[in-house]
Amino acid sequence: MPPGPDPHDARVVLDRLDEVRAAVTAAEDDVLACLVVTGEPGAQRVLDDWLDQVADTLRALGEVADDLAPTLTRHAARPPGGGHPGAADAPSEARVVEP
Repeated sequence: MPPGPDPHDARVVLDRLDEVRAAVTAAEDDVLACLVVTGEPGAQRVLDDWLDQVADTLRALGEVADDLAPTLTRHAARPPGGGHPGAADAPSEARVVEP
């Protein structure tokens, strides 16, 4: 079985996932605040459906972030050097995950 991610990398990714969850929650609130009444039934239906799809997509992104977090939390909790060979010897800059 291949080793899991480096604990430092897992913590960095967890921090990024927290940022993603916060961003999609705020974006979902902004999208739902855009619900307006157009006065035209056809246009209103199209607008409502589109905004619902955007909100659903944002919710799905947040759910994926939620699903990934428990696994990464387990890897982030491992002691330094408990990951793949050489993890303790590698400089910390080399293990940083860049966006």
